[in-house]
Amino acid sequence: MNTILKIAAAAVALTLCFTAKAQDVQTQEVAIEEAQGILAQAPADAPKPYKVYCEITSINRIFSNKKTVELDFGQSAKFWSTDRNLVDENGRTIDFNSALDVANYMARRGWELEEAYIELNINNGTTSNPTTHWVMSKMVTSDEQITEGLLTAGMLKKN
Repeated sequence: MNTILKIAAAAVALTLCFTAKAQDVQTQEVAIEEAQGILAQAPADAPKPYKVYCEITSINRIFSNKKTVELDFGQSAKFWSTDRNLVDENGRTIDFNSALDVANYMARRGWELEEAYIELNINNGTTSNPTTHWVMSKMVTSDEQITEGLLTAGMLKKN
């Protein structure tokens, strides 16, 4: 069990201990013992978790109701590049059914929605395909955890 989960489990156990009814002293004692055991296993020099962000740009595909997704972790990418496109292990672009499909995909990988907004593309007074932006966050203890479970075309090129 990783350190963050151990600490969270201990916090839950302590919370349960203090919210239990007074007559259930045995339950309180068990919860305290479990919390102490979990905390004792966590190394004192464990890295502190910090929040990182990702911006997801969901683009409507022409002549399709599928979405193409770009992930921005702050990495550099060339203009008009596909380096930020979310791809599978074979390098094929992953298409999503909707913006919520994308959000659920990211949630399964530990990301939480912070904010969502739509950018309207207006050219000569005409609105074209809107672009959906999702700002998501995740708690990590190292930069290597930021992209766990995710693959972009740019990452694939580096490997």
